[in-house]
Amino acid sequence: MPCNATGRIALLLLRAAHSDPSSRRESGAGAPPPPPKSIKVIGAGFGRTGTLSLQAALETLYAAPCYHMETIVRPNRVAGPGGDMAIWEAAVAAGGPPDWGALFDARGVAATVDFPGCLYYEELAPVYPDAKVILSVRPAADWFRSFAAVTAAMPRFRPLLRAFPRGRRVLALVTALVYTPVFGAPHVVEGVLLDRDACIATYERHNVAVVARIPPERLLVYHLGDGWAPLCTFLGLPVPDVPYPHVNQAGGLPARVRATLASMAWADGWRWAAGVVAFVAVVAGVLRQQGFW
Repeated sequence: MPCNATGRIALLLLRAAHSDPSSRRESGAGAPPPPPKSIKVIGAGFGRTGTLSLQAALETLYAAPCYHMETIVRPNRVAGPGGDMAIWEAAVAAGGPPDWGALFDARGVAATVDFPGCLYYEELAPVYPDAKVILSVRPAADWFRSFAAVTAAMPRFRPLLRAFPRGRRVLALVTALVYTPVFGAPHVVEGVLLDRDACIATYERHNVAVVARIPPERLLVYHLGDGWAPLCTFLGLPVPDVPYPHVNQAGGLPARVRATLASMAWADGWRWAAGVVAFVAVVAGVLRQQGFW
């Protein structure tokens, strides 16, 4: 066969190989690169340790979203109108965590605090080796008092859940993510009270474990009320020219609960507005009983 004919055949075969979709899939050519690692702070502290205020502070410092339990249960700019309920429901059903890259990196999330992220601090640390870890804490008795007050309100929600399906999903998810695996309390929604000593032991054991497992140069134990100075020094960032946020103080909680319920109703298309109105009335009564009003 003439040389020029052989060359043309070889060229055609080469072009065919490059145009074959299966060969592109095998070689990985054309696949988009993964998004860059976005997490700069891993929050290891339990909920009710000032995590909403810390979330607001970190969003101020990084001008980027900070993930929180509220990102899951209510509409927000990170997860959209439905929150991240479906993602975490699927994770619970699968018995493992979600895809961190899709959850955080693809969305440009700079930090995560509160439940459930705090439960995965040890897993997240090697995934984001350049991220700092913040353990938010408060005195154990104060933490339990706050945590138990919120938990004790949950049974009062049950009569309205049939008219408020998103609320039913929220309580089921929080039970599956937090109350059952962390505190061994799968029946708090039915009115079974938390065991104070067992919960405090769990809280203290978690905090001790974080300190033991995270290198000291990578960890900040951040006490409720510490403000900007230790946080910014640890992160190597300038102190903002605004007061440190105080998002979830007792006096502001009723308004926040009302806003959360309204956002959930909006996510459900307002089909359950009547149930939400009654739901807010019950919540208001509970908050008054618990001393939040």
